[in-house]
Amino acid sequence: MKCKLFCLPYAGGSATIYTRWKRHLHDDIELQPIELAGRGRRLSEPHYGSMDEMIEDLCRCLDKHLDGSDFAFFGHSMGALVAYELAHAVKRSMAREPVHLFVSGTYPPHAQKTNVLHTLSDARLQQEIMRLGGTEEEVFEREELLRLFLPVLRRDLQLVETYRFEDKPDLIHCDISVLNGKEDTATEGFDLSEWSRYGSRACHTYEFAGGHFFINEHTVQVVSLINAALRIPVLQMSTKKEL
Repeated sequence: MKCKLFCLPYAGGSATIYTRWKRHLHDDIELQPIELAGRGRRLSEPHYGSMDEMIEDLCRCLDKHLDGSDFAFFGHSMGALVAYELAHAVKRSMAREPVHLFVSGTYPPHAQKTNVLHTLSDARLQQEIMRLGGTEEEVFEREELLRLFLPVLRRDLQLVETYRFEDKPDLIHCDISVLNGKEDTATEGFDLSEWSRYGSRACHTYEFAGGHFFINEHTVQVVSLINAALRIPVLQMSTKKEL
């Protein structure tokens, strides 16, 4: 039975960003991008009012896919935080745990946020997003696309930036892989090795060339890492590697 890889997008993004991964994944891994309300094929659905509402909705979406096979979560930026909370929610409601948690491009859940974006004006928010990269230039060049994109992005950022971390009674019993761009200003100054506090097994940190959206620039390397992690047991408790 294949291991299912559930992938969660970054703020303002759609799950379709992961479809290009399919041709690089090992045959034993089944790609399952998770679409959030308010974008993609769920564009007509209202956006979430809170992180709790999002997690509750995603648990319902996952229910029909958790069929007894192994599964893992991958999330980038906002998606990493959502993946962490979703892993705990699935554990509570379904008594299931992922075999691996991949968290990419973000700081540990307990870290103090230093940069608030959701309250910026449209012009300032656009500048910040352009600085981070990862968004197609066409979005900023076409006013109709920008009118669709900015409100979704702003609401996603609000969910993340108003999120209040609460300690969980137990750890996630799986390996954790932490992926990060060497020039990512969004994670600069944070100790990403502290993600090891949230799992009872191995925790590895991997650095890639590039900024916040290194996953788009180094798709093959990122997917190769996932292939290896889901097929080869990791025995060491914490290491840092460069890719």
